[in-house]
Amino acid sequence: MKKNLKSVLCIVFLAVSLFGIVGCKDDEKFDSSAKIQLYTRDKTSGTRDGFFTNIHFTDAVSDNSVLGSGILEAKNNGAMVESVKNDEYGIGYISLSSLKDSGLKGLIYEGVAPTEENVLNGSYKLTRNFNYIVRNEFATEKEQKIVEAFLAFLKTSDALITIQSKDGIVDITGDEPSWDSIKDNYPICLEDNSNITIKFGGSTSVEKIANELSREFSTKCGNFVAEHNHTGSGDAYKFTQGEGKDSATFLHIAFASREFKTTEQGAEGTYGKICVDAIVAVVNEINPLDRVTADMLKKIYDGTYSKWEEVK
Repeated sequence: MKKNLKSVLCIVFLAVSLFGIVGCKDDEKFDSSAKIQLYTRDKTSGTRDGFFTNIHFTDAVSDNSVLGSGILEAKNNGAMVESVKNDEYGIGYISLSSLKDSGLKGLIYEGVAPTEENVLNGSYKLTRNFNYIVRNEFATEKEQKIVEAFLAFLKTSDALITIQSKDGIVDITGDEPSWDSIKDNYPICLEDNSNITIKFGGSTSVEKIANELSREFSTKCGNFVAEHNHTGSGDAYKFTQGEGKDSATFLHIAFASREFKTTEQGAEGTYGKICVDAIVAVVNEINPLDRVTADMLKKIYDGTYSKWEEVK
């Protein structure tokens, strides 16, 4: 009897020990005394502009010197995701449209979760618009007419559903025209446009939406060739109507994940909004932090908080 009891006790002790070790390992995995590693986007990024503007740190929109020490730049949304995913002490910010498949923890902001519903009802405030701009001068009439047709397409129910399917946030009322109901106004789309290339670019955050819109619209407008080169919001105006409009990397249609600046004023009728997006502060999934305020984010990014244990 004593032998059996001893065996049972040994098994129980071993089980408790093993599960205890596992439990402690999970609890102790994150070292709150560790230095916060800051990640930001480059200074042409619309996501960066929207993030720092919303947390009332506008000096940081285009100046790394006001940020905490050891700041690292990510060249695009995907690079930001990978950086924070591979750094348990890192913090960054990404588009809400990238959060679902990122493997990162999206932080509650000012008490509100980053969801599409909360963006549409106005309770989640860390948001920005996705905007477009197109050329106002074209090499050929066909290119101009295809671009004009594309702008009309953007206002249709077809396009809004596509934007929504790629995580753009839109309010579909049901009153929007369908492409079929307006396509006769754009006879260019009845022609064979397979020898025409339309160049898309600008924001990397809008790239997923832009790719799908161009793919869909090409089939509705003579199968033109859609060529994409997304290098950042700062290149949207530059390569459509700015200094690079006649360069080898010119664009017909470009996107910005921020508002256009006073130095980027497009011609009337050549720019507008396609949807809304949220920006989400993100940390590695093992980080116990789950919510922040604008003030907390500013203090993290200006270096006031340099260790995770200081973030409260």
